[in-house]
Amino acid sequence: MILEEAARAELQGDLARLADGDRAAFDPVFARLWPVLRDLALRHLPAADAEDAAQRALLRLFERASEFDPGRDALAWALGVAAWEIRTVRRRAWRRRETPEPAEGGELRLEAASPEEAAIAADLAAALGDTLATLRPGDVEALLRYAHDEREAGAGFRKRLQRARERMREAWRQRHG
Repeated sequence: MILEEAARAELQGDLARLADGDRAAFDPVFARLWPVLRDLALRHLPAADAEDAAQRALLRLFERASEFDPGRDALAWALGVAAWEIRTVRRRAWRRRETPEPAEGGELRLEAASPEEAAIAADLAAALGDTLATLRPGDVEALLRYAHDEREAGAGFRKRLQRARERMREAWRQRHG
């Protein structure tokens, strides 16, 4: 579930208010983000774990609301927090041997064998979230649809995706070399 432009703009304002300490913004932020984060978690986790992961992501988001920069995209920031929580749940399940280890080369793995690798993975995830937050909402949406295999048919989507990728690469180069 991707937010419409109006809802996304309202989320931006509400999260900025929450970052400034306005507790009245809590309910609108929750109402807008809960379905989005729950749907994201359901796509990547078993149903038994998805709601818990979405709830933990919202808790982390509310704990860190004061760190939100209103100049950045609120939805991208929230999705980054949720993605990190989903990754954590998947890693814990793998460590408990509840799921098989991902095949070599099958997917991007951010699991770390050492504390140093964990710190590097965390830095990369934060850098990606920061870079996504600088992009236009339409670019973030195209990249997310592609990442979640929600591609639209036709050349229009492919062209939007190509432009979004180019802007993402350029933003990454400017921010991280």
